[in-house]
Amino acid sequence: MLTKDQILDRQVALLVQSTPDEETASAVSLIASVLKAIAQNLRHTTYIVIQDLEGGWLLTPLSNHDNPELEKTTIYAYCDRTPANIDRLKLNDAQLECGEYNVIDMLFRLIGMKQVDSIVFFDRATDTQNGIEIVRSEIEELCEKQIKRAQFGLQKLNEFKNNPDISNIA
Repeated sequence: MLTKDQILDRQVALLVQSTPDEETASAVSLIASVLKAIAQNLRHTTYIVIQDLEGGWLLTPLSNHDNPELEKTTIYAYCDRTPANIDRLKLNDAQLECGEYNVIDMLFRLIGMKQVDSIVFFDRATDTQNGIEIVRSEIEELCEKQIKRAQFGLQKLNEFKNNPDISNIA
């Protein structure tokens, strides 16, 4: 039986392997640690999402009770098929189904969904009122910081390699 950490490592490896080219794979590898760190704060490694027949995730607009003009768009992710199906059936739409996704894929996909503000992960099958909200802009910010750190490290490595006084010491 694999540990949660091993499962997340496999999900990261699959994500990197599914990239179209080496450059994209390198970029995904750079942000993988961010995605994995976020995923480790969730209880499950896969979640169920209500989606249309083409695989487009159901977007839920939410408005702030105190400030109704403040609206955000979120996606609900369920740890179990039963509550997902109950919510799907409440919508009374034959064009909707439930799809299961790896948490790493979901977090990666969220980064590119500019029209979505967050995903709310429900970690208990019996509670779809209290979830863990992962905000897209926060993931983007963490990924950008990770890429900048890597670029800075690469720059320093190149400076070291190109400085004959320093590189001859080794």
